[in-house]
Amino acid sequence: MSVILNNCFLLLLPIFIWNLVFAHKLIEIKYPISIIKLGKLEWLENILRAIIFVFPIFMKFNVSNINFSKYFTLYIIGIVIYFTSWLLLIYFPDNYWSTNKIGLLAPAYTTIIWLVAIGLLGNSKVYSYLSVVFTIVHTFSSYLKLKIANKNN
Repeated sequence: MSVILNNCFLLLLPIFIWNLVFAHKLIEIKYPISIIKLGKLEWLENILRAIIFVFPIFMKFNVSNINFSKYFTLYIIGIVIYFTSWLLLIYFPDNYWSTNKIGLLAPAYTTIIWLVAIGLLGNSKVYSYLSVVFTIVHTFSSYLKLKIANKNN
């Protein structure tokens, strides 16, 4: 049982649930960018996404680790910021935050906090580095989609 309870994949479950519940609302706001295809960049983003979400299955965290509480706190802060970035876009679509690129891209770039925290909790530098690369590619892809969508409007 402890093998399951200390698996880093469990840390992704709140993210998956959040995405299932709210993704359709975010897509409604960002609809024009959801239909834009970027070819090789999009492939790279999806490959990295798959790695980022499968890799934690093979990672374990140790609650007796001296840094566990710090890393877990970073994880909690990260998902709160990530969730807040979505909620601002969904429920306040006309405010300044939701109408500029910094706000619109927040769901992409704020992933870095909780992803790196998972890497730290799982004691995996490789996962942390991949998380940084994924976040950069994901944010850049989202930026290009926004730029194309704004040009077409």
